[in-house]
Amino acid sequence: MLSHRRKNRQEILDSICVGNIVAFISDNKKVKTMFSGQVIDILDDYVTIQTNNGSIFYTSKKSISWVKTGSTWPIGIYNALKYGQPQL
Repeated sequence: MLSHRRKNRQEILDSICVGNIVAFISDNKKVKTMFSGQVIDILDDYVTIQTNNGSIFYTSKKSISWVKTGSTWPIGIYNALKYGQPQL
């Protein structure tokens, strides 16, 4: 019998590879904003991500919110990308 175990967050972050599309929160101290982009380089705990408009972000793996595996984003991630995150 096959067991389909869900991966935990750390397993997903450890399995990120170049070419993955990810949603991440910018490390800017003043405003936290969610962006999406393609992973172009991985160095230990840091990832280089290029957004659709060509911007380059160097961010830690812990700021990655989601790794896109299908054709659509989950609704919460989609809303954060489209409308921005509420300021707490």
